[in-house]
Amino acid sequence: MSDPSARDVGEWYDRFGGLYGLTMGDSMHLGMWSGGVRTQTGELTADEMWEELTRAQDSWTGSLINEVGLLPGQQMLDVGCGTGRPTVRIGAESGASVLGVTVSAAQVRAGRDRALKAGLSDRVAFEQADAMALPQESETFDAAWAIESFAHFSDRPAAIREVRRVLRPGGRFVLADCYEAKPFTPEEVQLFQAAFALSRLPAGPEDYSRMLGEAGFTIHGTRDMSREFKPTYELIPRLFAARRAQIAELVGTDAMAQLDTVYPRILALCRDKMGYTMVNAVKSL
Repeated sequence: MSDPSARDVGEWYDRFGGLYGLTMGDSMHLGMWSGGVRTQTGELTADEMWEELTRAQDSWTGSLINEVGLLPGQQMLDVGCGTGRPTVRIGAESGASVLGVTVSAAQVRAGRDRALKAGLSDRVAFEQADAMALPQESETFDAAWAIESFAHFSDRPAAIREVRRVLRPGGRFVLADCYEAKPFTPEEVQLFQAAFALSRLPAGPEDYSRMLGEAGFTIHGTRDMSREFKPTYELIPRLFAARRAQIAELVGTDAMAQLDTVYPRILALCRDKMGYTMVNAVKSL
């Protein structure tokens, strides 16, 4: 099975993005727990688990905001922005202008709604675009980040070159995403691709730094966050079970039958074989 195209990814999120909204917190990316330990114990309701995951996501977003160091009046690109919670937050906290791009029309609408509700539509915008062929002009942005969007890209070097092209000299790029900490079997790769429109993950955290370096970035730091993110894979299966009726109503009977089979398997695969890294890079002058 080949890697999904940008169109495939956009159509997947347009159809199944609500599944992430029900099971993956409000930011739709992984959450960070200090030391990889959850402080909340005991039985929690679905809403309580969702809120805990969202807080953990917000913790990671806060760390990434510090890494970017965005200043008032600057311009930033969010590559693969999802429904826009981190995009709106960094715009609000930095005083900068932020553009989120995604291949999903549904996510563009959700992001614009967030910005409108936050009173930030004048500085935080969302557009439908393919990160591997960005429509923005060269040297437009002072900074960029990509939070778990590179897992979808069929041509990651092309996406990195595009980010570099649209950054101004000295612009910062923070890339945070997953890698294969243990090699996936061919069957597991196919499962990843078919179930969530994901491409084959890099073989290790150093692959992201290598691709960035080859594209002309200077690496300023890396962090392996695999341990801190492990509790995400405790909460998502519980949320899936607690909200199964809502999910079935959302996706339909046939898709639910598939999810019942593949969702537990892919979450176990993520827990047991997947790592997570962050790379802070700068476009060389």
